[in-house]
Amino acid sequence: MPYRSAITGRYISKAAAARHPRTSVRESPGTSGGPGARYRSAVDGQYVRAAEAARNPKTTREGLTVASPGTALSVDDALASNTVVGPGGQTRTVSERVARRVWVAAGGRCTICNRYLLDDETTGQDVMIGQLAHIVGWSTADGSPRGSESLAVELRGEADNLLLLCYDQHKVIDDKSLWAVYDADTLRAMKRKHESRVRGLTAMGHDRSTTVLRVIGNIHDQAVDLTDARIREALFTRNRFPDWALRGADEYEVDLRPLPGERDGTSVYWASAHAHLDERLDRLRTLVAKGRVTHLSVFPLARIPVLILLGTLLDDTVPVDLYPKRRDGDEGWGWTASARDVGFHFTRVRVGSNRTKVALLVSVSGSVDRNRLPDEIDDSYTIYELRPADSLPIPGLIGSAGSLDAFSRTWREVLAAVEAQHPGVQAIPTFSAVPAAAAVSMGRHLMRAAHPPLHIYDRVTGSTTYQFTTSTAETSR
Repeated sequence: MPYRSAITGRYISKAAAARHPRTSVRESPGTSGGPGARYRSAVDGQYVRAAEAARNPKTTREGLTVASPGTALSVDDALASNTVVGPGGQTRTVSERVARRVWVAAGGRCTICNRYLLDDETTGQDVMIGQLAHIVGWSTADGSPRGSESLAVELRGEADNLLLLCYDQHKVIDDKSLWAVYDADTLRAMKRKHESRVRGLTAMGHDRSTTVLRVIGNIHDQAVDLTDARIREALFTRNRFPDWALRGADEYEVDLRPLPGERDGTSVYWASAHAHLDERLDRLRTLVAKGRVTHLSVFPLARIPVLILLGTLLDDTVPVDLYPKRRDGDEGWGWTASARDVGFHFTRVRVGSNRTKVALLVSVSGSVDRNRLPDEIDDSYTIYELRPADSLPIPGLIGSAGSLDAFSRTWREVLAAVEAQHPGVQAIPTFSAVPAAAAVSMGRHLMRAAHPPLHIYDRVTGSTTYQFTTSTAETSR
């Protein structure tokens, strides 16, 4: 006695029905070759109904098996890639052309949750677990999700009206209590966005690969959201896809959060952070030397002295893109599309009595108050300040790549002025109020052969005074 699954509408074996008694119903056997018979297609091996076999006689005849309704179907036959499942488990088939178009356009992933659907990720079994779902239900009858929409019935089985979904998300969108949430326009927008992303990603050639480097530290106990998904989202805006060659045993490539003493800025913390950074980037140097890293994408979020050191350790033979954390509240990374480009300049704000002593103030996200510099920066020091050309220093000022380029140019001009006008300088005390991307750029444009090392100062937590933290003289690039 054959059984039909109430989930898929397909015929199943007696053993399968016994395992799932609540979802299986007994039926009378059909007559072989009669209306209930099922034919196997020579094109894809799936079972088709007699009507479809009649329409396509060349693909369903000589030497092919006629399966009666009692025949047990394989897993692949139980839910073919061109099967559309309704909310009650009832099924319909669409043409292979339409189904293939939907599967390919979706990249074999769920349109909503992005789950991979060409096999089962949990068991590793080679079973296609995706389902085709209607945006506008296939019927105008009550109970058909979004079926009352005006789309002509004959167009409801076309690719434009079908989504590729996992079972879970299919269940969600077809739940009657959620039809107002997942209306047709919302689902169409989801489909467009997902398929556009798949098309964009697959259009990228191998040369668009970039090696990801995340440098994460505590900043006064600030929480960090820098997941792989956030990385991919940010890279996609620059037509890049990630290579995780530098990933360590933990979640991030360089994770400074376990190091003690960050909040108080102790000397132990700065020394430990410096050593840890140098150690972890040794792998980068090795991969660059082997030609394995040809482009780098850096996501920096740590204390400013650490990020200046990071810049000095990045290999200057490899192109680098910086992705700062945005301050617009969406927890995103990268530049703000609407941000205007900002210019910078530098001035000499004090002439010292000793030409070999120079200090630099970098006022971008805030102003460095030269009246609060430590006592060792006495009247013998000449002081230069870099700041915005046409605005006050404020947080979020560098919101575009153009602004960062302008900052970097001015920073190089400052260093060139020191080199030309102050021969004999042994080290440059540096006081910076800058965003993360600017800090990395400061270190990156410091030329070891031409420029004195930076002695990096930072504000004492809870105070307006500054203390020495670390020096670029100790980096090993």
